[in-house]
Amino acid sequence: MSTVPINRAARRLAVVVHAGVVLVLVLLAVGWSLVPAASPIAAASVLIAYAMLAHVSVMMARPGASRIQWVTLACGSVSAAVLIRSLAVQYFGRTANNAVMIAVVFGLWLVAGIVTAAWTGRVRDAVFSSTLSAEIGSLANVGFILASYYVLRGSALQEQFFRTEGTYDDFARSGGVDFGAFVIGDLFGGAFFHLLLGGLFGVLLGAIGGALTVGVTRVFKRPGDRLPNTAAAPDGRREVSGRG
Repeated sequence: MSTVPINRAARRLAVVVHAGVVLVLVLLAVGWSLVPAASPIAAASVLIAYAMLAHVSVMMARPGASRIQWVTLACGSVSAAVLIRSLAVQYFGRTANNAVMIAVVFGLWLVAGIVTAAWTGRVRDAVFSSTLSAEIGSLANVGFILASYYVLRGSALQEQFFRTEGTYDDFARSGGVDFGAFVIGDLFGGAFFHLLLGGLFGVLLGAIGGALTVGVTRVFKRPGDRLPNTAAAPDGRREVSGRG
């Protein structure tokens, strides 16, 4: 029986991601039941990858470093709020500044990686932190898009959203005859790309932020200093090695 302490914060963070994955899978299934011809398999495959990464992050997490998971969750949650707001305003005929929105969201995912790398001295940990933050934001974004359509379908608010988003124009250009089927197909395609790009940008930003942070730390450290060591002592407390 293993005596290695488990990072409970990492496990809770993984539960949050897994819950988001299940919720979005259910929402995709609802759309599939409405339009069987539209397949959500591509989006579902990305969701499975999300869940697997969250599971791996628990196994790789270091005991006693729970603050890393809190930073990851905070950055992911704030990015989710920013993304959802940019969608919600379209129901009232307004549009968000996409450049600012993307800059803020990417900045939050980058911060997660930078802070983690500063604490652990490992690029790998930064990649996990940024990617999990991106997963949380992307899951909330896609979940809101799907859920709001199902709830508001046929309402004046939904029609306003379609006008603001340009969905009616896209449907006219597509030459299709079934608007409902077109919307579900468009939602599934958007879900796939939002989830895929969110995860990929999370990895990229984590790698960049982690590498820069670790590199700068090594350049400016004092002679004899070492990067932080977050390995756990046998009693579960975090040991930090450095200059005595």
